[in-house]
Amino acid sequence: MSSDRQGFNRRWFAPNLEAVFTPTPSDDVASTVGEALATYGSGVKVTSGRHGYENFVYNDQTRAVIDLSALNRAGFDRDRNAFFVEAGCENWTAYRTLLNGYGRTLPAGSCYSVGAGGHISGGGYGLLSRLHGLTIDHLTAADVVTWDAATSRATLRHVSAGSTDAAERDLFWALTGAGGGNFGVITRFYFADLPEAPDRATLWTLAWDWADLDLRGFARLLAEYADMVEGMPEGNFSLLKLNHVASGQLGMTMQLTSPAGTSLGEHVGAAEGAVEHARMRFAQVARSVPLVRPLAGHPAFMSTAPTSQSAQHLTYLEALQTLNGSGPNQFGKYKSAYMAKPFPPEQVEAIFDALHQVPDGLTPLDMTQSLLQVDSYGGAVNRRAPDATAVPQRSSLLKLQYQTYWNNDSEPGRASELPYRQQSEAHLAWINDFYRAVYADCGGTPDPARDPSGTVQGCYVNYPDCDLGTHETGDAEHALWLYFLDNLRNNARNLVGVKQRWDPTNVFRNAQSIPVE
Repeated sequence: MSSDRQGFNRRWFAPNLEAVFTPTPSDDVASTVGEALATYGSGVKVTSGRHGYENFVYNDQTRAVIDLSALNRAGFDRDRNAFFVEAGCENWTAYRTLLNGYGRTLPAGSCYSVGAGGHISGGGYGLLSRLHGLTIDHLTAADVVTWDAATSRATLRHVSAGSTDAAERDLFWALTGAGGGNFGVITRFYFADLPEAPDRATLWTLAWDWADLDLRGFARLLAEYADMVEGMPEGNFSLLKLNHVASGQLGMTMQLTSPAGTSLGEHVGAAEGAVEHARMRFAQVARSVPLVRPLAGHPAFMSTAPTSQSAQHLTYLEALQTLNGSGPNQFGKYKSAYMAKPFPPEQVEAIFDALHQVPDGLTPLDMTQSLLQVDSYGGAVNRRAPDATAVPQRSSLLKLQYQTYWNNDSEPGRASELPYRQQSEAHLAWINDFYRAVYADCGGTPDPARDPSGTVQGCYVNYPDCDLGTHETGDAEHALWLYFLDNLRNNARNLVGVKQRWDPTNVFRNAQSIPVE
């Protein structure tokens, strides 16, 4: 079926797919994985929610897919004395189950249909991360199927930081941020404890007309935003969506959660005060206006615009539902960056220029879903050491996601043919030129090794970008450095060493997978 050959991102297709394996909770998952690998070898790819940004799963070499969507439970495992989320569980199911059944939550993403398998194993990040850290910061164990090529045997292992075997402890560490498609098939995540869910949350959106912002005003807006994030309470989170000028507006969404034990009246009073303070500080930059269309982009792709400029005081479940968007199936391209400091002037100018450019062959209407999203970061995330997990970026202030989307009526797998190819090439050229211009002073990517100012800190592996480098083009090392920094090779415990121990024949591989050598 065509639906088995394509993921959420319509750019990618697997024309040579021969088999789909769908293990269920009652199955011997190791046997299913073993059968797939024994038959198809490295032609086997694994998926949970199908939200991969690049073609790591759906490509010409894919012959079989292990689809974990039937492993979709969350709850409390009495035998392990821990909360659990299975790899095929989507964000919304995990949130609702943990909230309604246990009053707990995960500091994870807002796109409802993203699967836990890839999301958590790449670090896991969302609107509560400033308050509670990354998802992996709460991970205490995992079930993972490994493959022994010498014996053609798949083994289900329960690994943790407390495993008696040192190699298993290293494997668990690698799964805390670099687990996707590198070492084995993760089936379940365990959390000895999870944060109590907030009782209430306030959502608020502030918008500005592009017509009111010249370069100077835009620079002031970015500076004000970074300053706000630097001093913001950890229970607050913000998304600044720098939409292309063709959309007419740019905007900021904030979530303010209630501390434990706070009454409704206390929360509303505190939230209204914070909203008014933010409104006043940005009023010095440009007058705010009602949002006339939804703010595009992931995460928090909202299908409707707020009905007013007033703050919405909601239960936490209502707030989850309001920001619970994954957007339509489209063609998309993404890039990322971590920033430890506010935007320097040369980056501000490059961003402003790119958001005013319309590529040849496209119209302004085609660019209304192109943007740079600037997320607040830091807080509890930065209280972990860079080598405590596989995610090394532990001193950042902002997290950036460059995005562009387009759509057409091409049949699945034929979007690279005429007349659709030019449309894709124009969007890709725009976002690639944008990115190179912003990081021109450090070689065209946010490479901290080439940035003496200490502003940039690499890229987020869950926003993979093959333009950073691939094994096919011989420069995957650069991409992997940007994702993992010293955790890739330089530290005593490193990802290449874990790969050599657990997958020496490199059966779990993709365009940017951890190398064996």
